[in-house]
Amino acid sequence: MKKRGLLHKMKMQVLVVLVLCIYMVGFQQIFFITSVNSEEVTGTEPKITITSPKSGDNSNVTNLTISGTVENISTGVPIVFYDGTEQIGTTSEVIENRWTIPVTLSEGIHTISAKTEVGGNSISSNSIDLTIDSTPPTITFVNPNNGDYLNSRNLEGTTEPSAAVKICMDCTEDAEGQVAGTWMTVTADSSGKWMYQDPQLTEGSHTVYAKATDGSGNNGNINKVTFTLDTLRPLVLPDIFPKQDMTQVSLNPTIRVKISDANALDENVIDNSINLSHNGINDEGTISYNRVTKEITFTPLNPLSPSTKYNVFISPLGIIDAAKNGAFPRFWSFTTSSITSETHQNPHGSYANNVNTCGNCHNTHAAKDPNLLSPKTSTGSGQEEILAADNYCMACHDGTVAPLPENRLNTHTHNAAVKIDGKPSGSSCASCHNPHLDWSERNPNLTQDHITYMHLPSNPVDPNKPTEEISSKEQLCESCHENDSAEKIANPAVDYRVFQYNKSSTATGIYEDYELCLRCHNGDFKKKYDKTADIASFYNNLTEEIKKQYEIINGQSSFSKREISAEEKDFSGHIIKAQDGSPLAGHIPCTECHDTHGSNNIKNLKESLGHEDVQSFNATDTDIKIVKVSIDSKEREFNILSDDKEREFCLACHNGTTAIYGVKGQKYDATLDEHKGYPNKACSYCHGRGESEVEKALSASHAPKKGLVPTP
Repeated sequence: MKKRGLLHKMKMQVLVVLVLCIYMVGFQQIFFITSVNSEEVTGTEPKITITSPKSGDNSNVTNLTISGTVENISTGVPIVFYDGTEQIGTTSEVIENRWTIPVTLSEGIHTISAKTEVGGNSISSNSIDLTIDSTPPTITFVNPNNGDYLNSRNLEGTTEPSAAVKICMDCTEDAEGQVAGTWMTVTADSSGKWMYQDPQLTEGSHTVYAKATDGSGNNGNINKVTFTLDTLRPLVLPDIFPKQDMTQVSLNPTIRVKISDANALDENVIDNSINLSHNGINDEGTISYNRVTKEITFTPLNPLSPSTKYNVFISPLGIIDAAKNGAFPRFWSFTTSSITSETHQNPHGSYANNVNTCGNCHNTHAAKDPNLLSPKTSTGSGQEEILAADNYCMACHDGTVAPLPENRLNTHTHNAAVKIDGKPSGSSCASCHNPHLDWSERNPNLTQDHITYMHLPSNPVDPNKPTEEISSKEQLCESCHENDSAEKIANPAVDYRVFQYNKSSTATGIYEDYELCLRCHNGDFKKKYDKTADIASFYNNLTEEIKKQYEIINGQSSFSKREISAEEKDFSGHIIKAQDGSPLAGHIPCTECHDTHGSNNIKNLKESLGHEDVQSFNATDTDIKIVKVSIDSKEREFNILSDDKEREFCLACHNGTTAIYGVKGQKYDATLDEHKGYPNKACSYCHGRGESEVEKALSASHAPKKGLVPTP
């Protein structure tokens, strides 16, 4: 009885201690201790883990070893391995809780797992996905194929997805097929496509080697192709016929162009190469091609119309070389003869046979002009004065007897009627053309001509004799040589010159190429006739003398082949080197921005700008701003393009896509701080030079400079 009482007493004491513990420690802490003990118990459960290979691994061998660990599994218990549901092996050798087993797997994707039994319970491991790939990857070239012509520096091909592709360009290969050189690596995408680009790859023949290593480590065999890199577009040579602006062209002409390209042309498209049109109508004809000389000829099916201007367009769609490079486009025009005679040389008739022809422009008794030109007349309605002599010109040059000057009927025309000395003339036509000249291939448009002679100092000195080069446009020879002028003019030292107005197929970019315009638009002429702008000063850094001296040192025609110097680029951003086969290596011609006879735009600006990606441009009388400038203490008003319209004009070419002579205008970068700081200013605000907005506008349009923000 005493023992039972003692036991009861002890139970009561334990119960009291437990209650005190709960009170002092808290129920949650007691529960935590209990939970920990429970986890320690569950941690003794058996477990199998595959540690190698890792899930997702690739292997290029079929015989491999799988390894892993066990926990709480007795030694000697068999572990069974499966590939999916297929048993592939068993092991009971577990050393220090680690096991390994060799297996043989086929090509493809496998799902590996392990199982065992402990106390009647099935224990499974983690599963791994394993790819067996022992096949070396193949590599192919999509572009180029062997023997191809390639017009880009991008090589493309295919191999296994995500494989590493190694490229060796123009490496050496020995007799055993070992390739030595520098290997570059690119990675194929998830579909197996790869691309390699070498910006420094030169024109000509190349051999490229390629090999691939796949994700399983298999190294493929080397593949190679030989190809020719040709990124150069075919060029239309300047030697064209009929020549640019040629007149008196036969009514049955053969249009000829020669192509320069290192490779053969695609003769399947050659029929699309030359397009002839007039007044917006295409003229049909047959095209032939001489693959030896690379000359293309176009023969009209029907005789051409007399006194008609025809336009020739050389299309890139019809001149394509073996590398699929399209030629640079070329445009020019010619005018047919007014009569069918092939020997007719004077479009204005024979003065010797019909003296009344002179009376078309001259009035012997009524004219007040020293040259007996008919006087000016006026409409009396505030419109521009009409020149009577020009009316006589237009009586024939109306498209019936003689061709109508291009754009002559447009809103704005070139109607300056001045002589070389700045005095008024009776004809704006005669300001640029000499109607008395005989037609010649050298001067088909009867452009104004003159003779020059370098007078040497006399001994003894004659104060009345000039000692510098004299032009007949400034001083007639007859003013001093009344009786012997013919003999003097025949002197070989006398140089006969035509004021040039060269364009794309003839202009080299020197001052004299545009002398027909610059003979009036210069500083000296401005002093005599202040309505004329001085544009010549933007072109005088490149002259015929400079060209001549350069070619004495570097050889004939070397001037057009030279690279533009940094000094030339600083002088004018409009000095470029043509890439389309034209001889231009200097100032861009006036005709790239201005239409000769007239335009619907102010200042005779062209309505279409560029040779490729041609842009339309429109500027009416509402697109001007009036600028007041003080000249010799007198305030004068000048009209220039508004800021918005000037930007529009400049950006028509400076957009990164429009090109002239194969040269794209530098793209306007709106992110530059200078451009962001002056978003509404005219381009000439920073790219022009001068004291006034007028001078800056002239400078920026004819010889833009590197951007310079003016000091406030």
